[in-house]
Amino acid sequence: MASSALCCPVRQVLLHVYPSSSKAFAEPRVTVHIGRRGRPVQKPRLMPLLTALSVARKLRAAGVGTVSVL
Repeated sequence: MASSALCCPVRQVLLHVYPSSSKAFAEPRVTVHIGRRGRPVQKPRLMPLLTALSVARKLRAAGVGTVSVL
């Protein structure tokens, strides 16, 4: 039998910001790692799936940029 601790998925939240407000292929983008409280952090942080999804929903509602949950 598998342990239930191994089934807990962890994710990280990334925010992609386009300074020129264009999502064209050649345009630069800035990738920001987001922590558990929805604030930018220096290193990628892993968090539980439900926390990552709730942070992503709040960022998406704010309309800051493109949000990715990896």
